[in-house]
Amino acid sequence: MSENLTVGKDVVVGLAYTLYVENAVEDSASTADPLEYIHGHGNLISGLEKALEGMKVGDKKQVTVEPEEAYGEYDPEQVVELDRSLFPAEFPIEKGRLVPLEDDEGNHMHSYIQDWTDDTVTVDLNSPMAGKTLVFDCEIVSLRPGTEEEIEAGSIYLDNGCGCDDCSSCGHHCH
Repeated sequence: MSENLTVGKDVVVGLAYTLYVENAVEDSASTADPLEYIHGHGNLISGLEKALEGMKVGDKKQVTVEPEEAYGEYDPEQVVELDRSLFPAEFPIEKGRLVPLEDDEGNHMHSYIQDWTDDTVTVDLNSPMAGKTLVFDCEIVSLRPGTEEEIEAGSIYLDNGCGCDDCSSCGHHCH
């Protein structure tokens, strides 16, 4: 690890953080088990990625990210009703349940069940974080130059290394 290395494009960052949403802890990664990602490839929300630029190992910062630089504003038009027949009979219909969907063009997206009747299931395509201001307490734990393979892939998760079977469902950029 180079002493002069700072957070910037193609640098693999080890980030410890606590995420607060509406003054409640929503997520975290410790210094012992930090989030690792390659910077400058869209692996973080844009507002956080920009705020971390230039930081060094040991630097700490609190970052507030408004919805437009996080998950966007909440869009009520992204709440849609689907025919219940689209769901297998054995699929448990539960409020808040994550439902992976694919549109006619093959694009994958996540939705969350809001409500249902005997004939329809109402799903919300908005991120649960849409419309929310996010506050991160951040610490840079480690920095190293990305490898050629990581830079080319835009991710440190090479060969599906995150452990999922389908990266379109986990949200990683493994390929």
